[in-house]
Amino acid sequence: MVRNNINKVIIVTGASSGLGKAISYDLSKRGYLIAACSRNINKLKKNFKKNKNIFCFKVDVTKELEIKKFVKKIYKSFGKIDVLINNAGIALNSKFESIKTKDLDKLFKTNLYAPFLFIRECLPIMKKKKFGRIINISSGGSVNCAKNFSAYSASKAALNTIAKSLNNEINNFDIKINTLSPGPIKTKMFPKNNLKPNLCIPTLLYLINLNKNGPSGKFFWFKKEINIIPKLKINWGKPNFK
Repeated sequence: MVRNNINKVIIVTGASSGLGKAISYDLSKRGYLIAACSRNINKLKKNFKKNKNIFCFKVDVTKELEIKKFVKKIYKSFGKIDVLINNAGIALNSKFESIKTKDLDKLFKTNLYAPFLFIRECLPIMKKKKFGRIINISSGGSVNCAKNFSAYSASKAALNTIAKSLNNEINNFDIKINTLSPGPIKTKMFPKNNLKPNLCIPTLLYLINLNKNGPSGKFFWFKKEINIIPKLKINWGKPNFK
């Protein structure tokens, strides 16, 4: 049974522009309550000043303490967190040998550590309420692995594996975690792409409204489930390397 979206609380990270902005706006129009966060609070408020279903919060996702305080504040204000959409992300276009450690740190703090921390903080709340939907916004780059995007691809590929691994820990709860690639959408991060951000909304809605027997730990591309991490059958007692 699909739950009514009225009063369903959804956290959207990186909501001030691009995909996060499009997601927040569309879902709010459907009756969801959106806790939108970004480092740029002024831009958030400007974007959504006329939308009563979107609540804006300043959060630097590279800072663990700010994530913890934000999640606690949302739970205290709404009494629940139904859906977490880990959208915030940055890109790094660089040849491998030219990647600087400081840029690598920033990339992984934003693209990997932040989603990990958001999930960690939201999980106890979802378990207590016996319901939760977690969606990591990944990328086709995590599979296609274009040249000069090795670090970016690695950070997004990690989100895919987190979904599959964590699902094995929470499969006794009505909590689903999946990864979504929105496709080559046009954003500030990838201005040369042609697709509109809202083209991934149908897939997003599908994942938000999964029933108890719905998929979890999976990777989705335009509503199509793709097996990018096959399950290996290994007999550890009798290794055979032929």
